[in-house]
Amino acid sequence: MIRREFLSLMPAAALAQRGRKKQAKDAPPPPPPPGERVRQAFFDIVRGYLDAARRTSPSMTAVEFPGATVTKSFLDRSGLSVTGVTRMMPALAAWAASGRQPDLGARDALVEALRNGTDPDSPGYWLPSPADRQNQRQVEASIVAWSLWTARDLVLPALDARQRRNVAAWLSSCCQVPVRNNNWAWFTAVVQAACRRLGEKHPEFRFDEKWMLDDLKALDAMAAGGSGWYNDGFKGAAFDYYNSWVFASHFLYWNEMAGAFYPHFRDRFAQRLKNYLEIAPYFFASHGGHVLYGRSLIYRWAAVTPLVLAWRQGLWPHPPGMLRRIVERNILWQWDIGAFDAASGKLRETYTRTGTRDICESYIDGGHPYWGMQAFAFWLIPEGDPYWTAPEAPLPVEKSDYAIAIPEAGLLVRGARISGQVTIYNAKSTKNDPHYRDKYNKLAYNSHFPFAVNHEPGRPTADNAVLLRDPATGECAGRGPVEESSVEAERVELVYEIRLKGVTARVRTEIRWRGDFELRSHFVTASGEGLEKLEIIEGGAPYVDRPVDLNAAAMQPFFPEIHLKVWNLRGWKGARTEEQDGSVWYGRHKVQVAWAPLAAKMSLVSLRYTSPKAVPKDKVEEEAQRFAALYRGA
Repeated sequence: MIRREFLSLMPAAALAQRGRKKQAKDAPPPPPPPGERVRQAFFDIVRGYLDAARRTSPSMTAVEFPGATVTKSFLDRSGLSVTGVTRMMPALAAWAASGRQPDLGARDALVEALRNGTDPDSPGYWLPSPADRQNQRQVEASIVAWSLWTARDLVLPALDARQRRNVAAWLSSCCQVPVRNNNWAWFTAVVQAACRRLGEKHPEFRFDEKWMLDDLKALDAMAAGGSGWYNDGFKGAAFDYYNSWVFASHFLYWNEMAGAFYPHFRDRFAQRLKNYLEIAPYFFASHGGHVLYGRSLIYRWAAVTPLVLAWRQGLWPHPPGMLRRIVERNILWQWDIGAFDAASGKLRETYTRTGTRDICESYIDGGHPYWGMQAFAFWLIPEGDPYWTAPEAPLPVEKSDYAIAIPEAGLLVRGARISGQVTIYNAKSTKNDPHYRDKYNKLAYNSHFPFAVNHEPGRPTADNAVLLRDPATGECAGRGPVEESSVEAERVELVYEIRLKGVTARVRTEIRWRGDFELRSHFVTASGEGLEKLEIIEGGAPYVDRPVDLNAAAMQPFFPEIHLKVWNLRGWKGARTEEQDGSVWYGRHKVQVAWAPLAAKMSLVSLRYTSPKAVPKDKVEEEAQRFAALYRGA
C-alpha cells in the first residue's frame, strides 16, 4: 500500500445545486458571443483611459488613473505620468487605422498626445531621453514609433512640418544611448525602422542604419539556437514571456516596416519565430489563460500580441480558428477574473481584485499594464478575413495530453486534457532578487493554480517550491542557480543548492508526470553547523476553499470541483496545511506542505494529485497506485 501522510480536499460549495435544472423562466439570457464581449471590453478600456487622460492633462499628454501607482521613470514637464499614454497608442492606432465604428476619438487622442507631448513649448512636453544613460523613454519610443507608422495616413497629415520635426526629434533623443545586453535593443531598432519608412515621405524623420544593424546583431546573439527563444541578457539565464511581448512582437513590428530591406536578418528571425509559434498554443489552458510565470505578468494579454501580428504577416502556422479562440478566450478569461476595475475605469495593477500587488516589480506603475493593449492589433485584420470567419478550432490541451521539452530555454510545457490545465517547469532561469525570486524559482507553474509571491527577504513562498526553513524563526531559503539540468518529454531534472544560516543543501530534483499526477523526487546532501535545527519542505499548489470576491464562473471548471492530494512515498516526516499570504489571485491562501527534519543525506519522494476538475476519488486512488507502482519498478 502507499503510505498516505495527507491530504484530500473537496469543497462542497454549490454541490447541492449540481444537477438541478432551473425553470425556463429563471434562465438568464444567453451571453453575447465572445467577439462582441471582447469589443465591449475594448470600449470600456478606451473610455476609461480617455476619461482619466482628460482629467489628468488637457493636452492628453499624461494619464494618472485613480489610486494608481506613479513612478518617476517617465514624467512630463509638469511631473505627470506618461506611460499609460504611450502604451495605449498601439490600440488607438489600430482602431483608428481600421476604420471601424464608433470612432471613439482614437485618432484625435493620438494627434493631441503626439503634438503636445513632443512640443518643447508645451507644459505636457515629454522631455528628451537623457544623453548619458538608458531611460524608460527608449522603451516607450518603440510603441510610439509603431503607432505612428500604423496610423500614419491619419496622424501625419494632421501635423505641420514643425510638429513633425518635434516628433522626429523626440524619437531621435531615444536613440542616443545603446542598450544591447537585453531586450531593449529591439526598442531602438523599431524606432530606427519606423524613421526609415516615415522618412520616405517626410524628411523630418532621420534614419541611422548602423545603429539599427548593431541592435539586430546583438539581438541575434541572444537567440537560444533555433528554438525561437531568446536569453534576455548575456549573464545567466532569463527565459520568460518577454519572448512574446518584446522579442517576438518587436521583431514583427520591425519586419513589417523594414524586413524587406534586410532579408538576411528577416529570414533568420522569422525562422526562429516560426519555431516559437509552433509551440505557442501549448502554453494556453482550456479556459484561455496562459501559465503565469516570470516577470511583468501584469502585461496580461500581451502574451497573444505576436500571435496576432504573425497572422497578419503570414507567419502563423496553425488554423485561424485556433488563433481567434486563443485570443478571445485569453482576453475574456482575464477580464472575467478582474483585470479591469470598472469603478476606476482602469486596468488593475493586481491580477484580480484580491490578488497581491507583489505580482508587480518595482518598475511597474499604473500605466504599465497597458503594454497588453498591443494585442488589439487584431483590429487591423480586415473584416471577412479567415481570422474572423473561420470556424473555431480547439486548443491543443482540449485535444490530448502533451509534454513538450524546450531544452535550449530549460523549459517544459505540459498539458492534461482531462482537466484542461497546463504546467510549466523551469529548469534553467533563476532569480535571487526577492522581487523576482518567486516568479522563477519554483518547481512548477500552473494555469489553474497560479503561484504566490512576496518581496520580503528570507520569506520565499512555499507553493510548488523546495525550501530550507528554520522552524524557530520562519526564515526560509530557496534554490540558487541551476548547476545542471535535463529537460525531456518524460521528465525534468535539475541540480541546485539551497543555503540558509551557514548550511548548504545540494539537491537533485527529478519530476515525472502522468495526467494530473506528479511524482517529485529530491536527493539531498546537506552540510554545515546547525543543520539539525532546520527542516526541508516541499509545497504543493496554492488554493482557497472557495473563490472569494472573484467571478466563480470564470474560474470553472475548477470551483467547486478542486481536488488536491499528496502521498509520501519516501522520506517525508509528515504533511500539513499551512496558510500564507501572496497568492496572485487570492492573497491569503493555503498550501499542502510535506516536511522533514534536515539530515546529511536524504531521499525524499512525494506523489501529488492536483486537478481543477477531479475524477471520482476511487479513480484517483487507483491511478495513484498504478503510477506509484511504475515508480517502484523503475
